[in-house]
Amino acid sequence: MKTTTRNLNPLVFLGSLFCLFMTGFSAESDIYCLETIKNMDPSNILSSWDFKTNTEGVICTFSGVECISNHVEDRVIGLWLSNMGLKGQFPSCIEDFTWLQTLNLSHNELSGYIPNDISSKLLYLATLDLSNNYFSGEIPKGIANLLGLITLLLDGNQLTGHIPQDLGLLPWLRDFSVANNLLEGPVPGFRSNLNVSLSYVNNSGLCGGTLGRCDESLFGRSFWYSFIIGFVSSATSVLVSCMYYYAPWTEFKKRRSNAIHPLIKKPNTEQEAELLPLAFQEQRRKELSMLLERLITRMSFMELCKATDYFCTDNVLGIGTTGIMYKAKVSNKCFLAVKRIYDADKYKWEFLLEIMIPGRHRHRNIVPLHGFCIEKQERVLVYKYISNGRLSDWLQSDEEHHPIKLEWPERIHIALGLARGLSWLHEKCKIVHLNLDSECVLLDKSFEPKISNFSKAKFLHQSVEDHVRMKMFLVDGLGVKGYAERDVYDFGIILFELITGKRLSQSADSSDSISGHLMNYIRKNLFTDPADFYDAIDDGIIGKGFDDKIVGLLEVACDCVKTSLKQRPKMVDMHQTIRAMWEGYKPWFVSESLELSMDCSDHITCISEIECIE
Repeated sequence: MKTTTRNLNPLVFLGSLFCLFMTGFSAESDIYCLETIKNMDPSNILSSWDFKTNTEGVICTFSGVECISNHVEDRVIGLWLSNMGLKGQFPSCIEDFTWLQTLNLSHNELSGYIPNDISSKLLYLATLDLSNNYFSGEIPKGIANLLGLITLLLDGNQLTGHIPQDLGLLPWLRDFSVANNLLEGPVPGFRSNLNVSLSYVNNSGLCGGTLGRCDESLFGRSFWYSFIIGFVSSATSVLVSCMYYYAPWTEFKKRRSNAIHPLIKKPNTEQEAELLPLAFQEQRRKELSMLLERLITRMSFMELCKATDYFCTDNVLGIGTTGIMYKAKVSNKCFLAVKRIYDADKYKWEFLLEIMIPGRHRHRNIVPLHGFCIEKQERVLVYKYISNGRLSDWLQSDEEHHPIKLEWPERIHIALGLARGLSWLHEKCKIVHLNLDSECVLLDKSFEPKISNFSKAKFLHQSVEDHVRMKMFLVDGLGVKGYAERDVYDFGIILFELITGKRLSQSADSSDSISGHLMNYIRKNLFTDPADFYDAIDDGIIGKGFDDKIVGLLEVACDCVKTSLKQRPKMVDMHQTIRAMWEGYKPWFVSESLELSMDCSDHITCISEIECIE
């Protein structure tokens, strides 16, 4: 049985995951459509499709059929029916395969029109291959609504007319071919950063793009007028709808913006707008909410507004690249950390990753995620409030904020917790963080570190028990090399910061022996003799009987930041090494045997039910 397309995208992943949890849908429609397709096979190539057998999951054994199971029934997610001798028109019943991700009907004898409403139910389609048939008529404009498409192959047919310009807006499209047809007019304008493989050969009437400039005398201005008018109409609809929904909030947002403007850092990346029909956006929001509610609790935006005093600047805990973190207080006097995302569209996948990792994977060294909110353009994440804040703040201790410096037992405890958490992510979850620094390490009241900010994380590969296909965030092939080692390097930098009491990005005075470039100093001196680094160790921990342990951790840090990836140790080895160092400090802290921390309630239905554990 074949697998789904290699570069599966987020919409496909959502379809697969949603299918796992939904119960109560009947698979009878799938069976009926497969019977219809079999009747289109006059050569009886599909003779192995036996519908008389009532064995559970029998359709999943059919040649060319791929299924996914939700433990109640099997649903079809892939049809690989190339070269099956199928005759007739496009089987309209295929729209009943609502979880379909791959449809390959290439090299058959299908004819007639491609249905314009093909996108109405096939929301998660990633591959559509109708090549080498006898389809005629125009390419349906509705295909442009299949936002999850990665591969669209329509070559080798008898298609006429213009190529829908909106196909150029498909965000994940990588392979597009309309070769060997009868098409004419301008080709779509694909964004240069998408790196789409295009094929237009043997369509003498096509122009534009790589084919050369279109001759206006041949096509006139009517095409461009209609395209521009349509575009302006859509943009106007979006603007009117936004005014309808957001006009009452304009004054409030203006006041809030003015108040918080000095605190907000603009994201470094360029703003990128994706023009989608509002109805489609709302449909996606509902589907996403239903999906995520199976993982964690959905919370009311109004509840979160009240808990944060309407996102008052006095409650700001920190400013990040994707949003602002606020301190919230709920009715049971429990504090929460509420992250309000800047831009719902721009950071949609970062938002999803934050839910998929801390929302599903619970560990004592991963910050607990209690809930989320999706309402209109608002995206909010609700975490447990970690009382001692960020490790980076403790590394910049001063009399005003942190008059008490971290002692050595606390520092080695933090190092152990980070090693434990990263080792668990790498070995058990097959997840790499890729954005680790002291800013995203939070400390609870016992100085137990909690890893946060998973917006750049990746999955090394699928876990055996996981049926979902999250290949949007997967690392394939050679890309695996270097990702885990990147986390090891970042971990080593944090060890250096724990030892020196300085952030490596923090500039030192010119009088400092580090001369403002701690990393250069480390590379220059530390690899020759660790004793040369003695003068850089934090004065607060030196000479208190821990010097040999400090040098030992220093050597561990050196191993982590070696230039050669092959020479860097694995996190599981680092965990064992630091655990051995920590043995002498057990009375200070909780038992190392406690691997999981279920600090949050297993079933929370609203914000008021969250328990305050700290």
